[in-house]
This record gives sequence, C-alpha cells and structure tokens, in this order.
Amino acid sequence: MIDFIKYELNNVNPDTLEGSRYLDFHSKVNTKTGELGTFINAYYRGLEFKIFEPTSANPIRRITVEGSLHKYWNKGAHNFNDFGIVEVKEVISDLQKKFLIKPENCILKQLEIGVNIKPPEKTKTILKHCLIHKTDRLKWIFTHDEGNYIQAKYQQYILKIYDKKQHYKNRGFNIEDEVLRIEIKYTKMPYLKSKGIMTIADLLKYSLYNFTPELIKQWHKVIFYDFKALPGTQYEQTYSNPNYWENLNYENFKYHRKNLNNIIKAHPENIKFQIAKLIKSKAEFLNTETTEINPLYIRLKTVVSTSENNDPNRRFCQVTGLNISMQKEESILLSHTGLKYYYKTDKKIFKEVKRKFLSTLWSEADHKKQIKEIAHNIRNKANNQRIKQSNLYPTHQTNLLDIVTIKRH
Repeated sequence: MIDFIKYELNNVNPDTLEGSRYLDFHSKVNTKTGELGTFINAYYRGLEFKIFEPTSANPIRRITVEGSLHKYWNKGAHNFNDFGIVEVKEVISDLQKKFLIKPENCILKQLEIGVNIKPPEKTKTILKHCLIHKTDRLKWIFTHDEGNYIQAKYQQYILKIYDKKQHYKNRGFNIEDEVLRIEIKYTKMPYLKSKGIMTIADLLKYSLYNFTPELIKQWHKVIFYDFKALPGTQYEQTYSNPNYWENLNYENFKYHRKNLNNIIKAHPENIKFQIAKLIKSKAEFLNTETTEINPLYIRLKTVVSTSENNDPNRRFCQVTGLNISMQKEESILLSHTGLKYYYKTDKKIFKEVKRKFLSTLWSEADHKKQIKEIAHNIRNKANNQRIKQSNLYPTHQTNLLDIVTIKRH
C-alpha cells in the first residue's frame, strides 16, 4: 500500500553513504559562476539520496531519501502490480543491508498510501463520473511521470484517482486487466503524528491495513454519478452535472449528497459501493503474511509474497539489474527500448545508468546517440562477464557440481 515516501535520515554518517558502492553522488554546478549547489545527490532504483551541506540553520550535514518503494521493489520500472507488506519489508530490509538504513532512523516527511484495484467497469468511465470531492470539483492533472489523473488538493494531503493501466500501457507494458489507483498523499505530518507515526518503524507498528478506513472514507466523499443506479430516476440529469453541485448552498448540498448515496445504496449493482468493497479486500490481501515451511532455505520459515514468482512484469537485466519488462520477452539485457522508456518516464533511472555505462566521450551527445552507446557498453560488459566465466570454468574441466551429480547417481 505504500508508494512514494520521503524521509530524513538520522544516525547515519553521510560519509558512509558517499562511500557506498551502490551510490554515485554528484553536485550541481552553476556553469556561469562555478558555484556548487547546496547538496549532492545520487539515485538507486528510482530512490533519490540527497546530502545537504551545513548551513547556519542546520550546522550538521542532513540526509534525505525520497521516491517510490514500490518502484524500488520493481527495480525502478513501475508500480502497477501488487506491493504488499511482504514486499515492503523486503525493500526495507534491502535498504538496511545496503545502506545501513534502520526504520527507526527514518523521520517521515511525506507518505503515499493507496491501492490498485481491478474495477467493476472501465477505469476511464469511472473517472469520468467522479465529479466532486467534499465540496470541490475534482481537477484533471497531467504529469510526465503519471500521465492524466484526477485529484483533490488540501493543506495536508492530496487525494488522487487515476488509470494506472493506461499510464503504463502507453510506456510499452502489456497489461490485460483494468487498474484503478486510489491513493492519499500526506504532504504534511499532523494526521500521521496523531496516529503516533513519526518514523518508518512507527508506520510498520501501526500497520498499513489501518489506513483502509481512511481510504474508503475519502472515496465515499466523492460525489460519484453512479451510471448503474441513477439512469431513469428524476435526478438523472441534475446529479450528473458538476456545476449543479458547485452552486448548491451547503445545507442543500448535504441533503442532495445524502439523497444520492441513498439512491446508490438501493441499487444492487451500484458501482460506488463495489469499489469500496474492492479497496477493503485488496488492503486485506496486501497486508496478509502467510508463512510456509521451505527446506531449501536455512531459515525454516519464509513468507509468501503477494506477487507470483512468474510475474511477467518483473524481468530484470542481467548486467544493470533494472527491470526490462517493457522489452521483448526474450530480452536479457537493457536495450534501446528499455533505455528510451527510462529516458521518457524516469530521468533519475536514466541518469543512473548513464553515469555507469556512458563514456565521457559522449557526454555532450544527444540522448539518441547516448542510448546507442549505453546499450553497446551494456552488451560489452555482458560479453566480458561470459568470457570471464568460461575462463574460470572451462567446459572440459570437471567442477564440484559435476562431482556431486556423479556421486548421487
């Protein structure tokens, strides 16, 4: 249920992060004055790590981390598949292992909570019939990262509803089912603090499932023209018009909102309450941890992931480790297609790859030439790895696995 997150990192030495083999920090330089920026930053699987230089207000170097944990789990590519508590803990464990980031040291600044559901009707149709949230019209927004979505923005949070399938279908992914995303982005901390949530450790202790009532509550505050329930009633025309709702005084607004919800409830095939049930059931599914006995692991108990092992949208490049699910099924390396995808949809990922696999010779070339050279260097590295492996283990040389196999037979 967690997606975007931003936190300040305490009790971690900035020098430790700067020395990490996973991070390549850079500073922005003013080309006119030669003046350095106020922070250095690095990217890893879509997360941005920033180390701020000391100031009079903050005499100690500060560290912030921000980005999508869901995308991190998919190695930077997307966030349309299921991402439950098991995967959240895997990501947090990976961050602790690689960067010594403990959950109790992550002071939350922003947090996105939401679910992806398979809606009972076309997502586009549902979005078109979402008119008002509370008393304000839902606004259509466009961003390069997320495409079109509708939102209601308030002082402490933003409600967003959108078609996640369409976003990623446009980027080359093969997604069969409709995917409706409903999320709350907490931009300020008062609500979370009222629940005792200040760190990631607090968040896990509180339980992500406890955000479910708030998600459903915000969905029920949407004035939704239910196209299953309202046609044929005397309110068919008036309730479908957002201008009608906006021009009501508050008392009339409350009366007609209650009347609308009563009409919807009375219809057995209504869309609005079906979606509320889907939010609840998906949240339950994502927050279930099922243990199983697995004799292949030293740890006797492991948890069953909410994502199947054969998920076609979790295929990774053998060299970069990045997700290449947007490429052809037979792909094993990040190629032109994947590089173009990251260039268009996530410049952070593209810059990360560029820094590692592009020679300074091509640093001033256009992005098309850079993509060609990066893909070439990735192929070269893969070939070098194969040559090194074949030199270490020639086909004529008997190895330990062969001996074990012979003895067993």
